[in-house]
Amino acid sequence: MVAALHDAEEAFVVLKMHDDDFELVHANRAFVQRTGFEPRFDRPLPGGRVYADPDHRSAIVARLRSGKRCQLRLPLTLEGRPRTVHSVFFPLKPPYYAGLLRELAPEQQMVQVFRSLERVKEALDRTPAEFYAAVLTSALESVPGADAGSLWILQGDRFVCTAQVGHTPELIDFSVSFETELRWYGQGEAAMRQGTPRIITRRTIEAINSETEIALLNSERPLQANLLIPIVRGGEVYGTFNLDSVRSENAFTIESIEAGRLFAEEILGFLETERREQRLRGRLALLERIVEINRIARRARSQGQLYLETLTALRRYIGSSHVTVFLLEEDGQVLRVVASTTPDLTAGMRIPRDRGASWIAVEERRAVHIPDIYKDPRVFHFGERRQGPVALLAAPLIDGSGEVVGVISANSRPHQGFGEGELAFFEASAEAIGMATERLKALGEATRRAEAYRKLIVLSTEIEVLENPAEIAERALRTILELTPFEAGVFYTLRDGERLEPDVLVGDYPSRFPRIYEDHAVRLGEGLVGSAIAGRKGGAVHDYRDYPGALEPFVEIGTRSILVEPLWVKGVPYGGLAVLTFGHPAAPPPEARYLVQLTARRIERAFERIGHLTTLKEAREAMFRAFGVALERRDYETRGHTERVAQLSTRLARALGLRGGELEAVRWGAYLHDIGKLAIPDRILLKEGPLSEDEWALMREHTEIGFQMLEPIPFLPDSTRNIVRYHHERWDGSGYPRGLSGTEIPLEARLFAVVDVFDALANDRPYKKRWSPREVARELRELSGRHLDPVIVDRFLQLHRPLRRG
Repeated sequence: MVAALHDAEEAFVVLKMHDDDFELVHANRAFVQRTGFEPRFDRPLPGGRVYADPDHRSAIVARLRSGKRCQLRLPLTLEGRPRTVHSVFFPLKPPYYAGLLRELAPEQQMVQVFRSLERVKEALDRTPAEFYAAVLTSALESVPGADAGSLWILQGDRFVCTAQVGHTPELIDFSVSFETELRWYGQGEAAMRQGTPRIITRRTIEAINSETEIALLNSERPLQANLLIPIVRGGEVYGTFNLDSVRSENAFTIESIEAGRLFAEEILGFLETERREQRLRGRLALLERIVEINRIARRARSQGQLYLETLTALRRYIGSSHVTVFLLEEDGQVLRVVASTTPDLTAGMRIPRDRGASWIAVEERRAVHIPDIYKDPRVFHFGERRQGPVALLAAPLIDGSGEVVGVISANSRPHQGFGEGELAFFEASAEAIGMATERLKALGEATRRAEAYRKLIVLSTEIEVLENPAEIAERALRTILELTPFEAGVFYTLRDGERLEPDVLVGDYPSRFPRIYEDHAVRLGEGLVGSAIAGRKGGAVHDYRDYPGALEPFVEIGTRSILVEPLWVKGVPYGGLAVLTFGHPAAPPPEARYLVQLTARRIERAFERIGHLTTLKEAREAMFRAFGVALERRDYETRGHTERVAQLSTRLARALGLRGGELEAVRWGAYLHDIGKLAIPDRILLKEGPLSEDEWALMREHTEIGFQMLEPIPFLPDSTRNIVRYHHERWDGSGYPRGLSGTEIPLEARLFAVVDVFDALANDRPYKKRWSPREVARELRELSGRHLDPVIVDRFLQLHRPLRRG
């Protein structure tokens, strides 16, 4: 503001308040030329040098302490002569105040006018309505011939009555057009802009009233004369000051005009001060709003948050009905809606190039202001047409490198439009949003990459522990779809060495897609997928319709973009991974193909690992089975005992709800249940007669010995060891080695005990013949609740069909 007023015609000063005095710290050129004083911030001028009278200084200090705008008329020496100066002071940032100084006309004025103007001074710090009323009242008291009056202020293109005395109260806020006021004035626009007063009498008044809507000007008695003084500065019309007489057509004289001009000058000074203050407040508000938009842009942590908060602020600050943010996509050929306050523009909607006024802002890299969208053919309309003119603003979003990344547009409410302040704020907001969009894109990309790496780490960890190829492929494909724009994923396996079949399908794909492989066999080397797997080289097509080797059934269902990577295990083709889109091509980031390649290699290693693990498991299983067979041979058990109890134990465990590794542990326990007998001497183990107490005590040690033998093996599950240790425990607590009872005995040991007893009863042994199913069932029921778990016995009898009949 200080810089703006430096070259103004009116004197301008900046005061700095102290306790009971003030000093001048700055003045513009007009003040320096007229007073000879040149205060500066680094060389302030004491207030007493300018205002010698201490009472005058005290009056200024008292007014300034109120913290409000105030007006004073004080004597001041200008150009070597004492003058009365109209001073308007208003606060800046404490302790500074600004003052505008305007010299009054030096001619002698009527005493009554001066006295009336003194009362007007007292109203300077009141509201505009109170001030205007005070001016009119004082003018009617001092202007010769005036009986009534009204003040009309120009607002936009209409004159609005803001004060009246002697007329109907309904006149307040009544407005007329600029053309109507010109007819009332009657001297032409040029004379009005020069501020030329005019007087008209009754006949002219009646003629004008009959043709215009100013009939409300008539008071209770017909107007005899009207004195109109345009309120003008430098050709700019601020309003008109009307004084009326109801007594005589000759009521107004030259003295009336001169006195009326004095009051019009008071009004002009007040209006200019008000407008300066309004402009200053407007600029301050604009700066505050720009600061707020920049604060929102800086603090936003996502593009969604940025657009939501800035659009809300824009609607509030510029009075817009609709605000929309578009981003440039598809190589600058499409504007995509990313956020909008209007339901007619939903997120994701695309506006092609050269369609709509927003493209003008993009192409010309500047803000576009269209006063009425319904009169401009360049505007692309959405939704229903509104009543009245609607303005549009569109400004490009430009990033830090100077590239246009999008555009923001706003529609005004009908009949309201946008002013210079709104346009400046809108442009500043677009700049802030453009810079923030670039920052948040980079942040989003970094976040996306970090999340991609995190998901890949999780996937790698999961692949290491998963053992089912289909499960590994499904998990991998779902991760790829989360990190790329593809819609569907397929895991192919090679059958019979030549035919490709989709073992796993994830994502969104046409219902006909899986059936194509049933109706049309896809062989190794055929199409994009078959060729990539056969050649052990990945492939990608942006639009499958343009691929020379495209298979027609896949074209018909809308297959578009494909990315495929082969899977080879131990140098032999195993299958492949493919990700696809249907209906529209995808534009994956450059790292998408690397991601698929990396995932395919991880899967290949996982499949190789699974193959090694399978071999190891098979070898381990064979070893445990061999131990069991060797034990049954040494103990003269019936041939096949080990295999039978292993199969029956596994079947019973599954029926009881055990799964996966639990079943494996039970089967291994069945193989190794009597491994402790390796430490029992042959004289006891192979003795034909009954064992002595000492021999039985040693025989019962085989369970603990077996447990100790298996304990150092790290991969062996506890359930396997439990079968070896506790399979001779009894439900009633009479078993060994620890005399456990009921559910204290591990489940796997309880179920194996049932199977072991059954196999001993149902098969030939060297010392007995097999029992019939009826006898076996009867014996198991007899042992239920004493030696064996009754629940498991019942489940076993239900599971073993011959025993059910028994």
